[in-house]
Amino acid sequence: MSDDLIIKWKNRSGSACTLFCVAVLSFAFSSLAQDTESSKKPSAEATDSKEKDTDPADDGESGSSDDATSDNKDGSGDNEQTPDSVGSSPEESAQNPAGGDNIVSGSPPPPSAAAPPASLSFAVPDVSGKAFNIKRDSGTLEDLGELGRMAGLLPSSAHPSGFSEEAFNRDISLLTNRNLFGTFPTSARFEQSELDASDLAVDITSVWNHLSSATDSFPLVSYSSVVGRTLSLAEGGYEVNSGNAFLLAATSDLSYSGEVSFSGSASRVVLIGGNAVSASAGSTLKLDAALADLVVVSRSDWSVSDAAFAAGSKLYLRSLSDLSLADVDFTATDLVRLEALMDLSLDSARFSAGLREIQMRATTIDLSNVDFPSSSIVQLHAMKGGLAGKYPTFGSANRAYGRVNFLRNISYGGKANLLQDRSSFDLHGTNIKISKLP
Repeated sequence: MSDDLIIKWKNRSGSACTLFCVAVLSFAFSSLAQDTESSKKPSAEATDSKEKDTDPADDGESGSSDDATSDNKDGSGDNEQTPDSVGSSPEESAQNPAGGDNIVSGSPPPPSAAAPPASLSFAVPDVSGKAFNIKRDSGTLEDLGELGRMAGLLPSSAHPSGFSEEAFNRDISLLTNRNLFGTFPTSARFEQSELDASDLAVDITSVWNHLSSATDSFPLVSYSSVVGRTLSLAEGGYEVNSGNAFLLAATSDLSYSGEVSFSGSASRVVLIGGNAVSASAGSTLKLDAALADLVVVSRSDWSVSDAAFAAGSKLYLRSLSDLSLADVDFTATDLVRLEALMDLSLDSARFSAGLREIQMRATTIDLSNVDFPSSSIVQLHAMKGGLAGKYPTFGSANRAYGRVNFLRNISYGGKANLLQDRSSFDLHGTNIKISKLP
């Protein structure tokens, strides 16, 4: 029994050993076959490439030119070698000196001969010839004349004709922001002829001309001036001496704060904001001269609150847009004139006793909490005039565009004489005239 088992074990062990040997031999033979095929592959590809390059049926005259161009492009790049180029023969990489087809020699070179390096076939562009349009047959340079004419267009370092250093410095002064504290610097003083001749002062001169042509009360007169891009007047007294008018003007914004007073020989003091006029709350603008006029004009909307204006003879406040006055005192002997190109709003205004005339002109006039002095002649001009040719509207609910509107608490000669309807207006408002704008 034991002998039979030993015999069976030997037979099975022999079979297993035989199978293992067969498997090892098979794996070794397959690896050897793969190495042989991989070593032959580059030579086969090189042979195929050579057959394509030398095939006369596929490459004609035009085809050879295309191939040469393609080869030149490849040669102009990086000098990288592919497996195909490594396996190719030296004849395939040699080129015609004229840039044509590749030259194929009849017999291959000796194996020891090294392949010549690929030559760069691109041409350096003739930059100078293209830039200056050189005629190669004559050697002339036609564009030299053009270059000379272009040089004549270059700016010169010399000042242009008519340039004045003094005029230039004056223009700089017009563009200077100025904070004034009781005195006027000499550099800020301008005569009327200087401003009229300067384009930088048109925001001032246009307002002045509009002011003078808009009313008979302030005819056009000559002036001397203090001008800046912005003017800011601090509290204090200012001396204004001039044969006629004295102009304080800003091409942009004019502002003042506290109590600002003017005194001197000027018959009229005019403040102009080429853009806007502004005043701090509680400020006072006063002209002490007995027979002088005070004028303040703003090109844009002007809103004044808790302020006072005083002039010896006439007081004129004007906006070329909207004018809004609230809690304001007006002091003058001959005339107080309030004017706006668009809307005029007056609330809580007080006029000095004995004032001879009050004028208001605007597209629409809105009045609230105003008591007109009993001795004053009041002329109110709106775009559409008065209702029935003489009456304002009464009450906020009846406000109308283009009319004179008595919104609330309007009286004449005392707060007891309220003008709240047509009958009361006929009784107490005989010195109030409402008409259309002239």
